[in-house]
Amino acid sequence: MTDNLYRYSNMLRDFILDELSGPSNKHTDTHRYNNLRITMDLDRFPMPHICIRIGISEGVIALESGMLIYGTLGQDPKYVKKWLSRGSVYSELLQIWSSENIKKQKESQTIREEFVKEKKEKLDEFFK
Repeated sequence: MTDNLYRYSNMLRDFILDELSGPSNKHTDTHRYNNLRITMDLDRFPMPHICIRIGISEGVIALESGMLIYGTLGQDPKYVKKWLSRGSVYSELLQIWSSENIKKQKESQTIREEFVKEKKEKLDEFFK
């Protein structure tokens, strides 16, 4: 997942820098976008989302609405929403989120099954 999201981090950074390249934004500090990073945290946010870190700001954007649902990104959520609506960005990120969610559910099921098996073995051993 990290490799795919790294590519999207670069895409978003380039998009925002292009948006800010106009003459009215000549005083904007573009260096803060050098370390822009996109992740997903399925443990904290169960709905389709992306976590974005820009400089010292961090926010979570809901994929379906493009709205900031947690944290703060200053003026940048409007650029993220615009970027999500371009081409196939939204559908590709949703596909990544879905596949990660399925993988997480399978892992959770495996952990539950192992837990139940271990407890059953201990009970069987106890009642021998």
